[in-house]
Amino acid sequence: MIHIAIPAMDEPDLPRLLLDLNAQRLLPQSVCVCINQPSSYYTDGLPEHRRICEVNQSVYRQLRRLESEGRFAFPLEIIDCFSPEKAWDAKHSGVGRARKTAMDFLSRRFGKEASALLVCMDADTRYPPDYLQNVRRQFVLYPEAVALANPYYHFVDVEDRPAACAMLHYEVYMRAYALCLRLCKLPYAFTAIGSSMACRMETYRKIGGITPFKSGEDFYFLQKMNKTGAVLTHSLSVSHPSARLSHRVGFGTGPALQKGLDNHWESYPIYPFYLFETMRAAYAGLPILFEKGLPCREMAYWNRSFGEGWWIPIKKNSGNRPGQFVHACIEKFDALRGFQFLKASYRQSDKGDFANLSDLYGRLRKTLGRINNREDFSISASGQDSSAFFEAGYTDSLFKNPAKAALSDLTLQDWMQIRDFLFLCERHLQKNQALLPSW
Repeated sequence: MIHIAIPAMDEPDLPRLLLDLNAQRLLPQSVCVCINQPSSYYTDGLPEHRRICEVNQSVYRQLRRLESEGRFAFPLEIIDCFSPEKAWDAKHSGVGRARKTAMDFLSRRFGKEASALLVCMDADTRYPPDYLQNVRRQFVLYPEAVALANPYYHFVDVEDRPAACAMLHYEVYMRAYALCLRLCKLPYAFTAIGSSMACRMETYRKIGGITPFKSGEDFYFLQKMNKTGAVLTHSLSVSHPSARLSHRVGFGTGPALQKGLDNHWESYPIYPFYLFETMRAAYAGLPILFEKGLPCREMAYWNRSFGEGWWIPIKKNSGNRPGQFVHACIEKFDALRGFQFLKASYRQSDKGDFANLSDLYGRLRKTLGRINNREDFSISASGQDSSAFFEAGYTDSLFKNPAKAALSDLTLQDWMQIRDFLFLCERHLQKNQALLPSW
């Protein structure tokens, strides 16, 4: 059984998403939508907030009308967290709370179902007709998996070149980050996208649900899942998140695009590969730390972050079991700590990012050879097929071109080629290791 949770604020496309779900080859058992907004939007006098109030009210009326006409092939639950008497206070609002509200509702109602799956979607994300079918397929193939970070691919509007370049830059940042983690065989090698997550209902209940952060709730949720069990990163179906500008969350795609258009990429660098190798060496040094109490030099950041002798209480609590000690240390230096280490160790620059991206490209070519698998690139949706942009050998000449010395030198076509190459490399690695080990 599949149950879908959808947070929604200022989502005029929500009715279309729900109608599109009728075409899924595997229909959901139920869908829960949480339409939400801060209560202050009704009284603060800001035109943009008034517009959001009107959009939420209009979408709610449309959904109720479609529901009364029997237009949905599944039961629909709409949670009203937007009307004047039910909207949230600003302190306790946001996408994290909305996602949690919908997920918790489904967990309470259907949590005792055997093999029930909880799937997260967003109104502005497109899903191919076999999406839910393949989500279920992966959990059947991998019964030890507790969650899925589904593969993703943004379609861009090539007519709006600045926005398209910003979107592709951000996606390259995300893919480079994930690929470096995978090449170094590091834990937590997932990309967290809220609209492309799924998990077992029983595990959701076991960990106490998703934490309602205002943004980044998807990252912390998958990190928590990865500490609980194995996380899937491969599916035959690819989701297509929106590439629109948005100020609804503190960080994520929308804010990243706005920063990119303003040429502020400080928060989204292409990290040098040697930093990931440093993390790998630190993890590899944990058994010796257990045996001899000697942290390796690559643990310098761990010592600064946790304090000298941070491992001593962990060892005492491990019952003299090295495996449990290593596991506990990896849980302590988790995805967030790894991200903080990278941020603290590298200062972003246009030329430095290009050099790091070029280095990663060379490593991928050496490790994986020529990637040009059209089966991996069967990602068409909504009448679009970006595979027409990918040309074997284009990226080879691009990174050898002396006129290209910084990311700002890249054209829209360059960005498309790089993104598509990284996408294919990631798909290849995901196929070969669909399941990330639990830590």
